[in-house]
Amino acid sequence: MPRFIVNAAGGKQQVFELRNGEYIVGRENDATLLLPNVSVSRHHAKVVVEGQNVTLEDLGSGNGTTVNGNTVLQAKLQSKDEVKFGKFTLIFLSDQRVDEFYKGRCVRYMSLYEPRAAEVTHEDTFVLTKDALRALATQSRLVETARVVLIRDPSKFWHPEDRPLTFGGAEAMVGVNGWFIFGNVAEVGWVQARHVLRKKAWWVGVKINDVAISEDTPLKHNDRISIGESRFRYEGEK
Repeated sequence: MPRFIVNAAGGKQQVFELRNGEYIVGRENDATLLLPNVSVSRHHAKVVVEGQNVTLEDLGSGNGTTVNGNTVLQAKLQSKDEVKFGKFTLIFLSDQRVDEFYKGRCVRYMSLYEPRAAEVTHEDTFVLTKDALRALATQSRLVETARVVLIRDPSKFWHPEDRPLTFGGAEAMVGVNGWFIFGNVAEVGWVQARHVLRKKAWWVGVKINDVAISEDTPLKHNDRISIGESRFRYEGEK
């Protein structure tokens, strides 16, 4: 289904899914897409979803609505359109396969947008040692920044994060070339605070630095990955 990518607090990207119907965007509690900030009008805009057609209408908002920097009263949204409501910037993505990733991140792994996130109410704070904090920071950076880059076209890359990034045929997140490529033939997963390459199909060659693997194998920065006839590079913590 189509969706908005919402840049939430701290720069974390979250997903607001758009099913068929009407959505009121605003800061009032009855808004179906709540954007809680005074820069957003109580009932700022309306979004109408009818299958592949998604239209936007400003409802006389105080600060206006822009699409790709242009102020609009009405607009039909196209994939990757940047929509601004007050201080909030939302990216519209269609439900096409090409939009399963946004800037190398798998959309299905993003958390759902929740403006009313529950507050932590623990009376005591769990204190970590300095070494534990450093290790946690290293792991967080690896989850956030590590990526798998297509060697023949470095503009194409994917962030495995902390869930499996699958490689293979049409069902996989990342397509690979070669004979008898169907289903998921390999994946990059997260095991014990590091990324590993996992072979999923016996009939497809999977290698790291030209050495064939048959079991979970940890990845290091700049490792070369071969899956079928496709070549990738893993960029992790240096």
